[in-house]
Amino acid sequence: MPTKKQLDGLNYRQAQKRNSERFNSLSQIERKKARKQGYKNLGWENVHQSWNIISNLIPLSPVDFTSFAIKKAENQYELAKQSGELLEVLKTGKQVITSLKLKYQ
Repeated sequence: MPTKKQLDGLNYRQAQKRNSERFNSLSQIERKKARKQGYKNLGWENVHQSWNIISNLIPLSPVDFTSFAIKKAENQYELAKQSGELLEVLKTGKQVITSLKLKYQ
């Protein structure tokens, strides 16, 4: 029986899924850069090459704590709106504004 190819212990479908998830987490600019470098997640050799491309881009990607803070504040705001508590809505709305200020200052 032939040996199945693996990449870091993953079969083709698993490696392809990992590539897609990582690729989708990149910014638009990084995605374009990856495509220019040859990112193509179809076919075993392409999946392997694409993983190398993504791996080289990810360490260069800074962690974006500001976007994380904005998303968290927006989620809390939505939960507060659903609860109907006006004071909580105002408080979480202020958190959204504060986190947006971090991004645009």
